[in-house]
Amino acid sequence: MSQSVVTIRLNGHPYKIGCGAGEEDHVAKLGVEVEAVMQSLIASVGQIGEARLLAMVALILADRAVVPSNGTPHNVAGPASTDIPENDDTAAEALEDAAVRIAALASRLASGTTNS
Repeated sequence: MSQSVVTIRLNGHPYKIGCGAGEEDHVAKLGVEVEAVMQSLIASVGQIGEARLLAMVALILADRAVVPSNGTPHNVAGPASTDIPENDDTAAEALEDAAVRIAALASRLASGTTNS
């Protein structure tokens, strides 16, 4: 299987992403979607650091993808509609945990291994 590389831009930074041949447009579109969510967050909360922004983007996109037991997708309209824990420590811990999981996933994707 041949490997292609797509460069996406997130928050002004270029990221080279490996993908299979023929998947370039799809990966580029995903990058555009991630950037849109990130820019929406930046408009809401400001520049709070790359890791934190990426963690929040990942949580928003994961929340959009969740399908509860009733079969209806749980969609989030945007950052304003997300539930933020009232306890800052709890929120920070959740974001840090998500950042660790995101870093592990990014590492697996970079190495071409996506099995859990």
